[in-house]
Amino acid sequence: MPYNLPGKRSQEGWEADLKYVVTGRSSVAESVPLVIERGEGVYFWDADGNRYLDFSAGILTASTGHCHPHVIKRLQEQVPLLWHVYAFPTPQRARLCEMLTEHLPPQIDTFCFYTGGSETIEAATRACSSYRKAYLFASMTHGYHGRTLISRSLGPSLLNKVYGPTVNVCHLPYPYCYRCPLKLQYPSCGLACIELADDLLQGSGHEPLAALIFEPIAGAGGVLVPPPGAWQRLVEICRKREMLIIADEVLTGVGRTGKFMAIEHFGVQPDVMTFGKGLGSGFPIMCLAGRRDIISSYPFGEVGEGGASTSYGGNPLGAAAALGTLEAMFAEHMIENAARLGEEIRARLTPWVEKYRVVGDVRGLGLLWGIELVTDKTSKEPYPAWGWEQIYHDCLNNGVRLVPNRICPPLNITSAQLHQGLDVIEATIQALEKKPA
Repeated sequence: MPYNLPGKRSQEGWEADLKYVVTGRSSVAESVPLVIERGEGVYFWDADGNRYLDFSAGILTASTGHCHPHVIKRLQEQVPLLWHVYAFPTPQRARLCEMLTEHLPPQIDTFCFYTGGSETIEAATRACSSYRKAYLFASMTHGYHGRTLISRSLGPSLLNKVYGPTVNVCHLPYPYCYRCPLKLQYPSCGLACIELADDLLQGSGHEPLAALIFEPIAGAGGVLVPPPGAWQRLVEICRKREMLIIADEVLTGVGRTGKFMAIEHFGVQPDVMTFGKGLGSGFPIMCLAGRRDIISSYPFGEVGEGGASTSYGGNPLGAAAALGTLEAMFAEHMIENAARLGEEIRARLTPWVEKYRVVGDVRGLGLLWGIELVTDKTSKEPYPAWGWEQIYHDCLNNGVRLVPNRICPPLNITSAQLHQGLDVIEATIQALEKKPA
């Protein structure tokens, strides 16, 4: 039987919270006021005892599910020993760096740790500017890199410009084949949107460019998977200008797409990487990784200059959570599970494009998939925002929690649990079909 949300205890808890905490935290959270009390594996429970299958993995953070026993064990071992020592080395951080080096692309062997994605992106730009002695960056439309000044400047479309001017960025068209910015078709287009980048970079002025930053798969922008060869050609164009290549894997990294890093799908060697949403299984730890000559360049990597410094990054508890996460992920073959279940999602969702008039496109890799709703298949008119709001509410009331337009459960979800959630999503799409757009 569907839930009747919100329950009494959630309503009371939400009202108490609003006395002190600002609204505007998240439109998703605000739309159905739930108070979440506990989580275990791929499920969490609200204050009224309702159980939800977490198809959002927190916000792509609970990579090993909620409260994985091995991650708990690593944190429990660390708690009585040491929580924080600022910049001093610890055994946990050293072992974490060793593990990461074993699984990252060649030459990515030097690390800085932070607690949030925006902070990590800003650090990446500082490192690249230090190395190149240049301060202009190229990024992609439909990209999202954070909410601080440079990070929000990099993502042109997802944060309102009322926050003031943006800085130091040349925006290039994301290879979004379903809505091609040049109204062409792949592969006959010859990757024209990527070739356009050459002219756009040329037209960026006389200031030298420091780096290109891009998401291998655009997450918040709609789970956009580029066509074959797109990133290879774009990197080739940028390297001719001696630009560094930053792969922003804050959302896509650490097993999410069926490989340790999403860039592995595309045959590109980055110079710098950012990642971390799934690194600590929900415990805040993010990583800036790159070539040693870049990360150690002056002034970013110079002793006493403070360019890489941060108060809480790489603290012993964060390192312990990350170690526990990676150990559990590899021991339980979660990345392979993500790759295998990604093909099950592909087989399940692809027919929806023909089956349902409101489904314009589906795309993804591993356990990161997007569904694009339209009012008309020919014009591709986007479905009004209330469509996903309705799906989100209906899914919640039937025990499945989504990020609207995305499917991104924990990496240890089973096939049966996955299809249970997809059954609920499909039923809500069927219900939406019966309503006028």
